[in-house]
Amino acid sequence: MTTRRKFLQTAAAAAVAGPAIVTSKTAQAQAVTLRVGSWLPQHHLIVSGIVRPWAQAVEADSEGTVKFDIMSASIGRPPEYYDFCANGAIDVGYGVLGHNPGRFLMTEVMGLPFQTPDPWAGSAAAWSTFQRYGARYNEHKGVHIAGLWVHSEPSIFMRGEPLKTIDDLKGKKIRVGSAITGRIIQALGGTPVQLPPTEAQQAMMSGVADGITFPMESIEFFKITPAIKSAIKIPGGLIYTDTFWLGFNQKKWDSLHPKAKAAIEKHGGMAMALNAAWAWTSGDNLGRAALEKAGVRFSSLPATDTAKIKAALKSLDDDWLAKAKEKGLPGAEIMKYADDMAARYAAAKRVNVV
Repeated sequence: MTTRRKFLQTAAAAAVAGPAIVTSKTAQAQAVTLRVGSWLPQHHLIVSGIVRPWAQAVEADSEGTVKFDIMSASIGRPPEYYDFCANGAIDVGYGVLGHNPGRFLMTEVMGLPFQTPDPWAGSAAAWSTFQRYGARYNEHKGVHIAGLWVHSEPSIFMRGEPLKTIDDLKGKKIRVGSAITGRIIQALGGTPVQLPPTEAQQAMMSGVADGITFPMESIEFFKITPAIKSAIKIPGGLIYTDTFWLGFNQKKWDSLHPKAKAAIEKHGGMAMALNAAWAWTSGDNLGRAALEKAGVRFSSLPATDTAKIKAALKSLDDDWLAKAKEKGLPGAEIMKYADDMAARYAAAKRVNVV
C-alpha cells in the first residue's frame, strides 16, 4: 500500500506539473513577430543605425514577447508607407512626414526654417513637442507613433558652379524631399522638384534637377556624388530638416503584451531621437570624406545673406501658425516650446565654464 500510495502521489504530481510545462512552452511560442516595412536598403543608416538597433534592443528587453522582421524588399514608394502601416499591410513602418505634403504639418514643426540648430536638438525637440501636443494634432489616425527624429545639417549641392549668393538660386531646379522644403526653395527663388530619395540620383544625373538639398551622408549613399561639383552651406543654422517617423499599426499596437509595449517605449521616443542624431552625424563624416575625395568644392553663402534668407522665409512660419489656428491649436505656444527644447538639447551648448 505504501508503494502504491507513493506511485499515485507521484502520478498526481506529474499530472499537475504536466499542464504547467505545456503552458510555459505555449507562452514562449506565442511571441509576436511584427513585420517592419522598409523602403531603404538594409545597409542605409536609417535601417542599420536607427531601426535595427532599436528593434534589437526592444527584443532583448521584451522578455520574449515580441520580435521584428525587417523586410528586405520594398512593397511601394516611400510616400505610401504611412498608409501601409495604418491599414495593416505592415505592422511597423517608418518614413518622412513630408513625403505626404500638408498631411502632418503640425508634427513637422522642426522642419520650419532655422527651427533646428543641429540633429541632436532637432530630434529631441521633435519628440518632446510631440509628447506634449501630438495627441491634439489629430494627424496620425491608424498609427501609434513610437519615435520621431530629424536628419543632420543639409547643404545645397549643385551639378555645376556653386551659388555665390542666395540670389543665384533663382531659376534653378532643386530636388527636395518634403513640402516644407519645397516652399523654402520656392521662397528663395528656386524651382522645387519634390522626389523621394530613391529617385534623386536619376534626377541629378539626367539634369531634371540642377541641384539637391540633402545631408552629406545621403549624397554618397544614393550615389549622387559623381554628379556633384559644389556643396554650399547656408549661414545662420539649419535652413530646414525633414522629420522622420516610426510607428505601429494602431490595432497591432493595442494587441501587444504590456512587456512589449514597455520595451518599445523605453527604446523609442527620446532614446531613438538621440541615437538617430548620432547615426546621422556619423554618416555625414563618411559622406564628406567621399565628396572631398571626388574633388567637390565646398563653400558657404556670405553671412550677409542670412537676414535676407530669414526675411524671405518668414511667411512659412506665419502660414504654419495660421494652420495651427485653423485646427484650434496654440501655434505660438507649440513653436516656442519646440524652440525651448531645441535650445535645451543643442549640441553646441557650453558646459563646465565660468
